[in-house]
Amino acid sequence: MPPTLLRRAALAGCLLTATLVAVPSPAAQAEPVPPVPVITEDPYAQATPPDYKLSYAFKEAERRAAAKPDAYAPPYISSGVIVAPVTTTEVQAEAGEPIALPPQMTPPEDGTGDPAEVVPPPEEKESVPPQAGIAAQSPPAEAGLSAADKSARESAAPTTGPGDTWTVQPKVKLVKYSLNRLTAIKDEVVAISPAELPGVEKVTAALVQAEHNRVIVESANASEDFRVALATRYGVDAVVVRQVPDEGLDGSQARWNDGSVGGFYGGARIDTSVGYCTNAFSWRYGGYQAMITAGHCTSLNGSVSTLVEYQGTVVKDTWNNRTGTVYIDGQSTYRGDLSLIRLAGGKTSAPRIYVGSSTSGSSRAVAGMWSRRPDYGDQYCTGGSTAGELCGWKVNALRINVRYSDGTYARNMTRGYKQGQCTRGGDSGGPIYTVNSAGKVVAKGVHSGGGGGGSDGWGGAFDPCREYFTDIYEAYYGFPGVIATG
Repeated sequence: MPPTLLRRAALAGCLLTATLVAVPSPAAQAEPVPPVPVITEDPYAQATPPDYKLSYAFKEAERRAAAKPDAYAPPYISSGVIVAPVTTTEVQAEAGEPIALPPQMTPPEDGTGDPAEVVPPPEEKESVPPQAGIAAQSPPAEAGLSAADKSARESAAPTTGPGDTWTVQPKVKLVKYSLNRLTAIKDEVVAISPAELPGVEKVTAALVQAEHNRVIVESANASEDFRVALATRYGVDAVVVRQVPDEGLDGSQARWNDGSVGGFYGGARIDTSVGYCTNAFSWRYGGYQAMITAGHCTSLNGSVSTLVEYQGTVVKDTWNNRTGTVYIDGQSTYRGDLSLIRLAGGKTSAPRIYVGSSTSGSSRAVAGMWSRRPDYGDQYCTGGSTAGELCGWKVNALRINVRYSDGTYARNMTRGYKQGQCTRGGDSGGPIYTVNSAGKVVAKGVHSGGGGGGSDGWGGAFDPCREYFTDIYEAYYGFPGVIATG
């Protein structure tokens, strides 16, 4: 081939190559986002609570995590070992430091969730003149503690006598999501609108599953579209959907005709500007007589009465009746669903609660609060003015956020379950408790709402029931004062 033709052929080849390179490729297709997983079983249905030593050490592990919530993930207990997950190697050594236990620890008397075998309660409410009731109910020495004082004391180790010191060695694990990140997901997913997260209207609750470093979103909607939306917003490994029945959760859950002669009791029906509910426990603060109930049962500065007489005024409230749980008094912890009722002048409340049926006059004295916060597997009783005393509940969710059927959401709750009769409307605000060997009540929390119970809502022998309550320690650290005991 002549040189000229060779040059032309070479030039044509270059142009052809250049032309091929210059042709734009088709638009790159984004990889589809896989849906988050779905489960149906309750992962905590068979959980058992830790012993008192491990429970004490776990509280310290939680305190470490709360102090550095971006570097730590929520701790958990696995096969009797405390696991301390972290998101950075910088705190691994600190997270693995042994936790010292107080010397000479002894098991606390936190009572039983099956009071059938303990001392029976008195059959009727005592008719004690009001002034005599006051003398028997002088405020405890701690009644003047502020919320800040209580918070500081919460992280302090108890002092005991000399003796051997036990330690617990946490196991450190490196994970992806921090305490702050998982908490943010849990908080948002029960409050976000369907416009921002399509399909979320069927979500009823969310809780952190610490051992898998993710959030469980409980929803009747487990469609692939919804699970893809969750994965897109939060990450495919940050969330799992637990499919639950498509039923709303009731947040408006005698004990009737309770009066101030002898002092108002917990577990009695109350009427408020919002509706009717049940009060939980008598309270003392700053020299005032008071009671606590559920926040959604009341309105701040609103009045409270029994069917017999006026009781008092709501002075503290962790609940906004339009949205749900809110911060109070500049605190940075959500305190569930609570109200503090200051009794009117001349009125008194007794350190007792009604037990037995909804028409029972039987009562038990209140010995105090549980020695610790709730844990998986704890058993307890509820006491409502509609359903009466129901025992055999078992804790299966901690620090859970709940979306009620009216659109409000309760944050930082505890959930229990049982088979048989369920709580009913009007039981909200009632006491959560166990009974100790002396026949006295040990306070565990305040009932907020529930669900289940089959088609009629009451529950047959084998129908599943769910119940949500606010831990009594949220009242203790959130409100001024202390529970009344006697």
